[in-house]
Amino acid sequence: MKEIKCTIIQDVLPLYIDEVVSQDTKEMIDEHLQYCDKCQKEYESMKRDIFIPVENKDSLFNNVSRKWRKKKVVISTVSTLVTAIILIVTFLSVFYYETVIPYSEDLIKIERQNDNQLVSRYYGESYAGFNGTHPIPLEIDGEKKNVSFIFYTKTIADSPSRNLINDEKSLNEQEYIFQLPESEKVDAVYYVDFNVKKIAAEKDSWESIIERAVLIWEK
Repeated sequence: MKEIKCTIIQDVLPLYIDEVVSQDTKEMIDEHLQYCDKCQKEYESMKRDIFIPVENKDSLFNNVSRKWRKKKVVISTVSTLVTAIILIVTFLSVFYYETVIPYSEDLIKIERQNDNQLVSRYYGESYAGFNGTHPIPLEIDGEKKNVSFIFYTKTIADSPSRNLINDEKSLNEQEYIFQLPESEKVDAVYYVDFNVKKIAAEKDSWESIIERAVLIWEK
């Protein structure tokens, strides 16, 4: 058999160490290493260099477990934040998001008291807020009048004051009455939803608002 050069043997030693050579090649290298000290030393040196200790199962399990715990913490934190945001939005929607109460003669009346002051009286079970203006000079049907605009709002829940007290007997009727500003100058009262900021920004006007308003009192 023709003698194989050491350089060839040393070239295939990494494959031999990894046990990925054919059986014939393995036998050839085994035979060569038996009588070649040089290749034997190279084999021992190469084997030490490429040997990598395998992690034990406990260490691997600990690494996986540690990563999973971190992932659970992240998921739990995100879930908590999302839940908190949903609860806050729900709370604000229920107690602070206000909508206009539609006008009804049975719910809202303008009355003149003994001191000639005009008051708005609300007969509903609850409300969130009252909005009213000072007398505004407007021309209506060719006649100049001082007009006040009012409207009531509600939330999904009952009035906050009503919920906090939780005792209908303790509610003072005065909570349902609002005195109109400078009512001695008022010629007419209209019920309508209005936004002062839009009017100030010229996105709306009192002339436009009065067209969709309901006249609920007139001198």
